Amino acid sequence: MKVDLLAVGGGFAGMTAANRALELGLSAAVVERGVASDYMCNSRVSTGAVHCAMRSVDEPETALFERILEMTDGAASPELARCFAANAQRAFAWAERVGARFARDPDRCYGLPMMAPPREMRAGLDWPGRGPHVFLDILARSLRRAGGTLLLGTEARSLIVERGVCVGCEVGGPEGPARIEAGAVVLADGGYQADLGRLGRHIAKRPEAVVQRNTRTGRGDGARMAEQAGAALVGLDRFYGHVLSRDAMAEAGLWPYPQLDAICASSIVVDADARRFTDEGIGGIHIANMIAGLDRPLDCWAVFDDAVWDRARSTDIVPPNPSLVEAGGALHTAPTLDALAAGIGLDPDALRATVTEFNDALRAGRLDALTPPRRDGGHAPRPIAAAPFHAAPLAAGITVTMGGVAVDERARVLRPDGVPIPGLYAAGSTAGGMEGGPRAGYIGGLIKAFVLGLAAAETAAASCAFRSKEGDR
Repeated sequence: MKVDLLAVGGGFAGMTAANRALELGLSAAVVERGVASDYMCNSRVSTGAVHCAMRSVDEPETALFERILEMTDGAASPELARCFAANAQRAFAWAERVGARFARDPDRCYGLPMMAPPREMRAGLDWPGRGPHVFLDILARSLRRAGGTLLLGTEARSLIVERGVCVGCEVGGPEGPARIEAGAVVLADGGYQADLGRLGRHIAKRPEAVVQRNTRTGRGDGARMAEQAGAALVGLDRFYGHVLSRDAMAEAGLWPYPQLDAICASSIVVDADARRFTDEGIGGIHIANMIAGLDRPLDCWAVFDDAVWDRARSTDIVPPNPSLVEAGGALHTAPTLDALAAGIGLDPDALRATVTEFNDALRAGRLDALTPPRRDGGHAPRPIAAAPFHAAPLAAGITVTMGGVAVDERARVLRPDGVPIPGLYAAGSTAGGMEGGPRAGYIGGLIKAFVLGLAAAETAAASCAFRSKEGDR
């Protein structure tokens, strides 16, 4: 088989690249490991919120650029940040033109557009018939209608590189091993979150103690193949995820929702010694990363009072009150902090001292004097003062890794010296260099898929046109 563009992975990134290639007059194919027509991937079960660094894609380009660099503390490549700032709105418009429907709800996802119809506000996994599932099916139909090929049950195994140029991919499918020749190969199979070996090397001391808040299809095959072909990997130490109930380790109905981010960001998170260990004000993605990096990641607790629990009826995509308890998650309640500490196995004196220190700093307006310092983030910190008091056992839930294959603003895969590998591209969560940093700054999974998917197809089309003109000479 021979095509102009081959996308590895049938999520939004791969499907965007292939469909855009077909629009530009190229031939295109997608290889997808899943067998069924509704094959599992993170794209299909996502919430469907489209944003650029938690900002609307129609904000001014300069504002989006500065926001990306600020959120990632400069970890994002300036060239990639400019690419996303300049193309976020265009990518959103492309998705709408192809068939995505969006709706806004001021009480969900900060009022940002979500693919319609949206998921229900209930615990657990909710994807059939929801916006992302519908749009992924639209992209598959569009691909076939335009003459493209979707090869299900087909696994990419290695890239074909000749004289430093990627010219295709070796795959294994229903009929055995095969060679697909391609003028451009786009790696778009997602992050490496389901590869516990690599997760243990880069993110978690105990990767088995991190909840896989994903479809377990992201094994890092694209990154592995790219690295074998000489590509650089960047930013492997951070992930996008959320804080979940520890009971999600055993109870499927507690993932991917409800997440406990809002509760954690409004109160305090403590370790087995009843001590704070991170800045809760940064938010849930950061807290999840910090929990994952602990020696004892399953010994963490959110400690809060009844006022915070009451407010949790109206926060987040799936409010944790009452969905956490209704779905089987533990919520420990006691009339005093000492009784709460005794009930969850923490030292009462230590917990009381931690809560007193937090309350005093909050009252004095000196959260920056805490150890570690605390900022006033998206959820205002609240005193732990109104009995009864509560504690929820926590776990880090990983959705997708942030780092991956180094790319430039044209989605070309780069060697360690910054030189592109001809014929090789990466899009979506397979690519790195856009997110991360000390606070685990997140710019958005769907926008990474759409912007880099379009960039890969358009760069490949321009390269094909250039080669054609060179041949005519």
